[in-house]
Amino acid sequence: MADLQAIAREVIGDRDILLEPGMAAADVPGWDSLNHTLISVEIEDRTGAAVDAQQLAECPTFGDLVAFVATRIPG
Repeated sequence: MADLQAIAREVIGDRDILLEPGMAAADVPGWDSLNHTLISVEIEDRTGAAVDAQQLAECPTFGDLVAFVATRIPG
């Protein structure tokens, strides 16, 4: 969760973003479709997880997103 929060903060440009497991992207100011795509690219680059923006969009909450990414990290 901390890694995703750091990525979201950097991409959106807001160091005060606090992500909670039950939150959705729509709950975060600045999390739009472009930033969603950029966040998915950053997740892939930093974790090696094979994900794309559509797969992340299918995760209803940040907790679900974190769990999904964890299953996709190599090794």
